[in-house]
Amino acid sequence: MKTIITVLFVSVFSFGFAQGLVESYDESCKCTHIQNHFDNGQISTEYTENAAGKKHGEETVYYADGNIQYKRTWKNGSLDGIGTHYHRNGSVYYEESHDDGIKNGAWSFRDEDGDLIQVINYSGNDNDGTYEYYHAGVKYYTQTVSSGKLISENVLNQTIYDQLKAEAEAAKAAGKQ
Repeated sequence: MKTIITVLFVSVFSFGFAQGLVESYDESCKCTHIQNHFDNGQISTEYTENAAGKKHGEETVYYADGNIQYKRTWKNGSLDGIGTHYHRNGSVYYEESHDDGIKNGAWSFRDEDGDLIQVINYSGNDNDGTYEYYHAGVKYYTQTVSSGKLISENVLNQTIYDQLKAEAEAAKAAGKQ
């Protein structure tokens, strides 16, 4: 009886002031629910592992302030489905899509104000696909990658391209001083 009370006390205390890794086995799905915590007690990540010990289902990762950093879905240890990553201010940073661990479809990247900065249309081979770059809502540059090699690139707005290239070179030069 004393042991049961001790276990209950420790369980209640642990859940009330959880820090570090907390694992709980669920007999109904033969899976393990996993939560990790920041030092302040805030959940840092939570997901489920199947009986084989592979991530399966939704994974959520948080910033230390409790805001969601990203959510994505796993199937038997491989990313599968749509995932969404967020800036610290809560706005969407990018949306991703996987099919049994392979990047696919259009991934849209946005700045903290929600403006589109890049779209990658993956063709199902590592990083192969078409890359589109935007500045202030204007598509100014595209690239096509196949078998890991740059196949083509096209400057659609030379003024924006030159401006951003000059800014990047100035920033690089300033960093070397």
